[in-house]
Amino acid sequence: MRSMTAFAEAIRPLEAGQLRLSLRSVNHKGLDLNLRLPPALFPLEAGLRAQVREAAQRGKLDLTVEVQDEPSLEPRMNRALLRAVAKAWQEDAEWLQLPPLTAEAFFRLPGAFQSPAADLAERLERPIRDALADLLQAWNEGRTREAGRLLPFFQEGLTRLQELKARLQAGADAQAAELPETYRARIAQILEEARLAGQLPAERLLAEAGVLAERQDVREELTRLSAHLDDFAERLAADRLEGKAVDIWCQEVLRELNTTGSKCKRLDMTRAVMEAKGVLDQIREQAANLE
Repeated sequence: MRSMTAFAEAIRPLEAGQLRLSLRSVNHKGLDLNLRLPPALFPLEAGLRAQVREAAQRGKLDLTVEVQDEPSLEPRMNRALLRAVAKAWQEDAEWLQLPPLTAEAFFRLPGAFQSPAADLAERLERPIRDALADLLQAWNEGRTREAGRLLPFFQEGLTRLQELKARLQAGADAQAAELPETYRARIAQILEEARLAGQLPAERLLAEAGVLAERQDVREELTRLSAHLDDFAERLAADRLEGKAVDIWCQEVLRELNTTGSKCKRLDMTRAVMEAKGVLDQIREQAANLE
């Protein structure tokens, strides 16, 4: 079980300068990687993205790769271009009535600064790959610790749902015992008000009342609800909670609670359903942070 929210940093020395890699992540429905690295390292982008995908399935990730104090990355003025431009400017400045050449004008020219060493990506590929591997390991360990902090919350939520399910089960048993007689009395009252009392056999009254009571029986829904709670308990014990799976689980539990709520006739059952929905919303909200 891993959270999608975590931060990790790795700093590695180089022959000249050092590498600094940082990775920050938050929850997201898919995998969205934002990679920042110096232009000289652009040839490594595809490989770095593939390496991250091996360690992450979901989340919005911000990965930054910095090369600090590397001489080849320091700005270097194109002296050959400067000399050529200055010479041409001086030769033509008088008859063209040009103002003196300024640094601002020169630095606006394409190529005023020389590109970093062309072999920088090749030289740093292995150190960056190794540093990224360590970074991803530390990041995953942080995500596991963060998810571990959610474990007591899920356990408490499951325990509360099991308690509410037991209350619903007791109410359902009582409702199943009460409803046939309630419906029989109601049907008899309707017949009496319609001046049809005595025209329907008692057996027929009981049969009709039994059919109506069966339609309001929620014990089948509660049996499915028990199965869902058992499944959640097994996943929790095996540390196999995943964000998308829990979201689907919440949908199934909510379906059973909605059906139970629409059928129950007892106030205590209605209150238990409402409280269970609140607990379920809290579980869904926290599970949104799980990978």
